[in-house]
Amino acid sequence: MEIRPYSIQDYPLLDVFEILPEDRKFTRTPIHNIDLAKGDDERHPTLVMRDNQCVGFFTLHEGQGVKPYSDNNKAIFFRSFSVDARYRGQGLGKAVIQQLPSYIKSTFPYINEIILTVNTDNDKAIGLYKQAQYSITGDAILEGRPVYVMNFKI
Repeated sequence: MEIRPYSIQDYPLLDVFEILPEDRKFTRTPIHNIDLAKGDDERHPTLVMRDNQCVGFFTLHEGQGVKPYSDNNKAIFFRSFSVDARYRGQGLGKAVIQQLPSYIKSTFPYINEIILTVNTDNDKAIGLYKQAQYSITGDAILEGRPVYVMNFKI
């Protein structure tokens, strides 16, 4: 498994990325995230690759993305994490969360904290983040839904 930045040549990989309808309440599609990143240098779409297939996706969002949730200007917001529905149940989510701090440290050496939000009714994701030693630091409303704000110090 490899975590790497998105490039325009990767678009066809994301065009076939599968998110189940019931998961849409928790996350936006990779294509939607790519569109949001156009013209926004603070958003960094990121791929999770295995055997030349995109099996996961997330966006790392600096600056304005993290501001609603942290005063730390060296924090980055981990958002819109999803694993392609065809590859679920293989431990990819856990593997990504475990590798995320080292990926961020090598790609963004000035970052010292990961911030994320998770829907309060997404028990599976909450468990995953808690198992990886993320802490709940507060709560908020994101796109009309209650979320926990969580962090991990790098």
